[in-house]
Amino acid sequence: MRWIFRLLGLVVVLVVVAIGTLFLIPTDRIGAIVGDQFERATGRTLAISGDIRPSLYPTLGVRAEGIEVGNPAWVEDGPMLRAERLNIGVDLWALLSGNVRVQRFEVVRPEIVLVTRADGAVSWDFSDGEGVADDADETAGSGGGLSAFSLDVAEISAGSLLFRNDAAGTEVQADSLNLTLRLPSADGMARLEGSGAMNGATVSVEAVIDGIGPLLEGDLRPVTLALNWEGGEAGFDGRLGLSPLGVEGTVALDSTDLGPLMALAGQTAPELPRGFGRDRLAMEGDFTLASEGSAHLREARFTFDDNALTGSVDVIPGEDRPMIRAVLTGGALDFSGLTEGADSGDATASATQGWSREPIDVSGLHAVDAEVALALAGLDLGILQLGAFDLRATLTAGRLVFDLREVSAYEGAITGQYVINGRGGLSMGGNLSVAGVRLNPLLSDFAGWDRLEGTGNAELSFLLVGNNLNALMNSLDGSGSINFGQGAILGLDIGGMIRNFDTSYRGEGQRTVYNSITASFTMDGGEVSNEDLLMSAPFGELTGAGTVGLGQQVLDYTVVPRVLYGEGEDGGVRVPLRISGPWDDLSFSLDLEALARQELEEEIDALEERATEAAADALGIELEEGQSVEEAAQDALEDRLRDEAARQLERLLGGN
Repeated sequence: MRWIFRLLGLVVVLVVVAIGTLFLIPTDRIGAIVGDQFERATGRTLAISGDIRPSLYPTLGVRAEGIEVGNPAWVEDGPMLRAERLNIGVDLWALLSGNVRVQRFEVVRPEIVLVTRADGAVSWDFSDGEGVADDADETAGSGGGLSAFSLDVAEISAGSLLFRNDAAGTEVQADSLNLTLRLPSADGMARLEGSGAMNGATVSVEAVIDGIGPLLEGDLRPVTLALNWEGGEAGFDGRLGLSPLGVEGTVALDSTDLGPLMALAGQTAPELPRGFGRDRLAMEGDFTLASEGSAHLREARFTFDDNALTGSVDVIPGEDRPMIRAVLTGGALDFSGLTEGADSGDATASATQGWSREPIDVSGLHAVDAEVALALAGLDLGILQLGAFDLRATLTAGRLVFDLREVSAYEGAITGQYVINGRGGLSMGGNLSVAGVRLNPLLSDFAGWDRLEGTGNAELSFLLVGNNLNALMNSLDGSGSINFGQGAILGLDIGGMIRNFDTSYRGEGQRTVYNSITASFTMDGGEVSNEDLLMSAPFGELTGAGTVGLGQQVLDYTVVPRVLYGEGEDGGVRVPLRISGPWDDLSFSLDLEALARQELEEEIDALEERATEAAADALGIELEEGQSVEEAAQDALEDRLRDEAARQLERLLGGN
């Protein structure tokens, strides 16, 4: 900014010189002299292609048409300034007394091009040594220096601006640019007002600096800034320093449309879901930008639609990427907008078409490092309802770790760790523990299924690797277990289904009460395998085994209910029920062949038992429990041989 004012003072002095020689030298020669002096002082070209007209009354001034100020050679977008007309008026008596008082400085229809090079060099820096004379500072300071400089009014009307930042990869374009600057004295108030169209949206600005002279000399000075656009406003009220750069004060933002503000930064406003600032985004807090480049926000309040967070945020520069540290708290937040539209129709389409093969971009994980502590009274994710929870998130070189320290959910708790790793591709994994959750509301929210009552516990350890959803689901590895306490399956009578040999049997208003459900499973290559499903119930029990192909979206699982008849645990009938096929076209079938084989095996067992008893009676032997006829006969033969040997030995010894 210092060089902008020095340049302004230089132009004024050159114009005064031109006016002094105006009646002796032709106007084209004046343009050449002014351009030559300007280039010697700044290293940039200054061309005046139109007429130069003086004015002596009521102010000493000049009007020049067709102004063009060059950019450095490395800028390929054209001159830094091209204007239709330049009007300058100065106070003659103030000038004669050694002060520079510009009564009017007007640039009409300017086209301004400002560029930041990838290495950080800026096109508007006139101190870069590219053709700048050694006495440039002295020339720029002519007229009494900045402290003796004042500006009644400076205007830019109907202008345009191109600002391209090659270092950040951003570009800003503005049209219909109108700015007015008033600077009664360098030590007094400087006021800037203006407006411009950013991507078709009008943005107005008002800035006030108390003491621009001391500010340019390195002092911290009071500054207020206000931006307004249709759909929002932003402001700053505090102090600003330029050397070294420092900011401290209160910042505020309240917007229903971020588009114009993002355009100022050369960005496009993102499409935000409901609950994340789609309808309203606001922020306020105490902001500090330290001289070493770190930024700090204290006593901050963030508003995202109807959601609010409070806390503090620090942004610290790093060698590879900045570090963000935040401690945030909030009430019950509604983030159900994340899953809006994810209804059963989407699930059906997914089952029909398979998992998406669209690449998942995780490059954003490498933009910053972060350490975030978040505590909320509740969280609504649409498909999942959480109560109070305490979460820690750590992002380091593309690896994001969520530590679920305490998460209340469905009258139970969830703890564990979830990791998203973007180093060298994408992988996800974790270890989660669920304790005492109510199954009916959990499954209703998460899967749209409300037929299971009771409470449950679960353990899950998993790992997925791949750069798209299809690859992730087909790489799933891990293990887990479930343990449900007493509950019921609503609208389904398993006992009645087996007794009627009808898989469509439900029994209106019926339920299957169970005492417990337990199972363990392993996951390998996207396939979940289970061999020990056991449901204990008053009607009997249900066992199950099979596979669920999460990657291929297929199922091959057999459940075997056993319905008891009469007393005891040995009676009853077992009928295997097989569930198989793709998820979108599952088939259910009772295995009647297995049932017939079971009945036949029971008859064979009864015949074998009767035959064994008859054989034992014929041989005159008694069977002990679990002993076969062959074993009993062998024992009886051995006993008889011992008895006979004893009698013969007694006869040989004469009874002695």
